[in-house]
Amino acid sequence: PDDHIMKTVEIDSVKKILTVHHNPYYLTASSIKKHLESTAIKSSLLSDGGADGMWALSQMSEPVEEILEQHRAIVRWNIILSGICWMLSMLSYIGGKWIYLKYVGLLSVAFGLPPIALKAYRTLRRLHFDVNCMMLFATVGAVALQEFTEAAAVTFLFSISEALESIATSRARNALSAIVQLRPDRASVINPITKQIVVLPASAVPIGTLVSVKTGDKVPCDGCVVEGQSTVDESNLTGESIPVKKGPGSMVSGGTTNNGATQLVVQTTATADQSAVAKLIRLVEEAQTNRSETEKLVDRFAAVYTPIVLLAALCMCTIPWAFGNEKGRAWVMTGLITIVIACPCALIISTPVTYVAALAAAAQRGIVIKGGAYLEAMGSVKEIAFDKTGTLTEGVFALLHFESVSSRSRKEVLEYLTLMESPASHPLSHAIIKGAANEQVKIPKDLSLQNHTLLPGEGIAADIDGKKVHVGNIRLFKRLGYYDELSKTNRDTVEEWAQSGGTVGLISIEGEGITGMFSVTDKVRDESKSVVAALKERGISIKMLTGDLTPAALCIGKQIGLSSEDVKSQLLPEDKVEFIANAVQVNKNQKRWWKSTRNVMMVGDGVNDAPALALADVSVAMGEGAALAMEASDVTLMDSNLEKLVYMTQLGRRVIRTIVENVTFSLVTKAIVMGFAFAGRASLWAAIVSDVGAMLLVTLNGMKLLPSSRKVRENDLLVSPVREENCEHVV
Repeated sequence: PDDHIMKTVEIDSVKKILTVHHNPYYLTASSIKKHLESTAIKSSLLSDGGADGMWALSQMSEPVEEILEQHRAIVRWNIILSGICWMLSMLSYIGGKWIYLKYVGLLSVAFGLPPIALKAYRTLRRLHFDVNCMMLFATVGAVALQEFTEAAAVTFLFSISEALESIATSRARNALSAIVQLRPDRASVINPITKQIVVLPASAVPIGTLVSVKTGDKVPCDGCVVEGQSTVDESNLTGESIPVKKGPGSMVSGGTTNNGATQLVVQTTATADQSAVAKLIRLVEEAQTNRSETEKLVDRFAAVYTPIVLLAALCMCTIPWAFGNEKGRAWVMTGLITIVIACPCALIISTPVTYVAALAAAAQRGIVIKGGAYLEAMGSVKEIAFDKTGTLTEGVFALLHFESVSSRSRKEVLEYLTLMESPASHPLSHAIIKGAANEQVKIPKDLSLQNHTLLPGEGIAADIDGKKVHVGNIRLFKRLGYYDELSKTNRDTVEEWAQSGGTVGLISIEGEGITGMFSVTDKVRDESKSVVAALKERGISIKMLTGDLTPAALCIGKQIGLSSEDVKSQLLPEDKVEFIANAVQVNKNQKRWWKSTRNVMMVGDGVNDAPALALADVSVAMGEGAALAMEASDVTLMDSNLEKLVYMTQLGRRVIRTIVENVTFSLVTKAIVMGFAFAGRASLWAAIVSDVGAMLLVTLNGMKLLPSSRKVRENDLLVSPVREENCEHVV
């Protein structure tokens, strides 16, 4: 037997037991028993190792997936004791007999300093200098001056600050962690031979497999429903908690949940690592590692600012001793305060905490942004270029008109057309094949198709039974010299179709010229007009880029509120690239340091959009579009809802405003404390309180970008309870 079906067979003749090591996905225990009985051997089943599906887990190695723990802030016992001792030492300021309580401050230092000292030691061993080193030196200096209460304040407040920061940011980090934990881990695979269900790791399910998704189960991989009617919760991908009706022909995404009352049978169209949820996880993980220019600038400033302030503090702690002990002691305290002020915690955290909150807020709404740099760039967008098909329109075409203009019959020309379109993936192709099927015209089996070639921006070409056949737009046939051979009546018909907003196509056969012409229509998205209006109100210029004929493009533009100057038609893919490149270059040439940045955004969904997306300052891909467009883009709208563009631009502007507020507040706070220090009116504990306080305030200010779960639920209630989805079979 084949090893992958049956590995070994053992017979115990004494006990009359037959042991078979087999793969129950291909060969079940019940079928073995049935076969034995068919050969007149009586048998009973003692044990079925494949009954519960657990056999697969020991036979298959699952990839080790990163498990992100929930972020929890834990205040260690030593920090608590350090805090208690510090508060007791504060009573020494009462004076009199209470003054001896200042020595309790040494206990506070003893409890809180060792972890700080250990981190500082490790940093110094690498020949680096960080905030732990600063706090260590400040504490040791305060102890040397016998300012034990001040030393205790530095130790405790710095130790507790990490826990406080973690508490403040945990909600945002947990929101991102929850997304990464959406991976389905199991799949209920339907055996194609026996129809029994076998539980496998989701990562082991190949394309084309039938899987059962029961109520409450996650869809293991992207696929197409072949049986069952139910509703699916897609909120973890799209941010919309409204259940979506699914039936035969509907596409479902891995990681979504069947929350209806009926089992769905799904045929997988992608492996688990190529599913929508896997792409979402990769994008979120990538977003957390990408750093913006502002973040890098703040880090570079801190890298210069910190050593300069430390050098000044060192001079304060040494040079004044030459002018007497009293001056030396006073300046040492000022120097220690300066060391604390030099700590760039609030400044460094002011930017990333804002990004984390904003990235989490966007991800909760089904908007995946690849990093903080693009968050900032979105806030400076002044021009948006939209692709038409699948972006401003739904990309769901219908064959509206078809006419044969040759001696061939309508059915014969339709057969040639469907054969040409069958290998293509464009939505137009699906519409033509479906329209032909409505006339009972199927893809012919007696014709040979060879050399099927995509002609970018024009159409397709192939050889059918040795004859060259072309299908495409008017530009293609003008280039071939066939269009002018059409009668005036047919050319007028083509113009009429284009004027009505349809996308016009033609088909030609070698030696016969143009044999047929057709028109397909695409519905404008319901939200396109309102989104265009809202973006214009915010001072953003809108352009529509399309390869359609000018009359059809202007018709669509008029429906969504664009003037003729804002519609760029009859564009090849390279024309779109040139348009975006020119727009980006013009804005760069006009850039001045006293002027705000003017970024260009491109929004698209197809393979032809990928080069233009890559050139734009900010690129947005529709989640229902081509995978290449999603990879080339900086932002992905998982549910392709254009209304989220308005939210994105608002979020980008809030991010910029919040970062400016945080950086300004951090610097001003340090400047004020420094002023008090030089005036002799500041203490060491006041300096550390201001530093920790500033850090917490900038953290909370950044966290305001993350909405509460209650607010997200309120937004969901504004929509209808169940969203319908087209349940037609996908060809």
